[in-house]
Amino acid sequence: MNNKTSTHSWLIVSHSAIGRQHVKKNIPCQDAHYLIEVNAETGIAVVCDGAGSAIESHMGAKIVAKQTSVLLKREIETVAWQFPSNTDANIWQNISYEVLLKVRDFLNRFAKKTNRDVKLLACTVIVVVYSPHTILISHIGDGRAAYCNNRGDWQAIMTPFKGEEANQTMFITCDLWCSHAEYLECNIINDDIAAFTLMSDGCENYAFQTNSYDEEKGIFFSLNEPYSKFFQPLTGQLLSLYKQGYSDQELNKEWQNFIESGNESLAKESDDKTLILGILKA
Repeated sequence: MNNKTSTHSWLIVSHSAIGRQHVKKNIPCQDAHYLIEVNAETGIAVVCDGAGSAIESHMGAKIVAKQTSVLLKREIETVAWQFPSNTDANIWQNISYEVLLKVRDFLNRFAKKTNRDVKLLACTVIVVVYSPHTILISHIGDGRAAYCNNRGDWQAIMTPFKGEEANQTMFITCDLWCSHAEYLECNIINDDIAAFTLMSDGCENYAFQTNSYDEEKGIFFSLNEPYSKFFQPLTGQLLSLYKQGYSDQELNKEWQNFIESGNESLAKESDDKTLILGILKA
């Protein structure tokens, strides 16, 4: 796991914290994340959430987070065009598919070599390539991600896959996404990027409005709207601490404290929590 703030242009904080139910049941944190720098303006951020029913998914999440970052960086460095600003949707879809297929194959080889059932390593994956004017995102499964433009507007950049049953989603170990494009969602956002975020579903109810109630019809319906009132104070506070001279280590310590016990609800969250927040410094 790489927790360093990433790239010269960005202030980035990240943390994965164990949920209360996992502590009670003596289950390790099944979330993982990874950050890697491409150049002074561009980097890669990955969040993985291990399947709760898979006893070694914490291991799978760590492997997938790191391998996705490393293989995608290698792919970016080999392309002939300027990346990511000149990447079109078809190119990004193809790159995402090829990289995640390689990661899946790596996981299968690891499982075979160590005499494991690969399904016990199941996890979701969200991958973001960020730069000041472009964000590329791909994901398999659930979680949330969003960005803020320089006008202060926060917008979702992925739609989490939720199955018909509670806590049901898609994992990188599943066969279905390999042959059905709709299960690998890929998006490109071209805008003036001020900040971005990606997270596991353990954080979504605090950072997003995920549903609403229609009183006239008497039903709940799904929403996917980031709370600007959650993110705006955080970005402002982190930038203030950075300008005061806080080191990368000190900023990430502040972030760790926030994710683990920043408010009563976060402190009591039963699920594991991963939240990455990137802020353009200037």
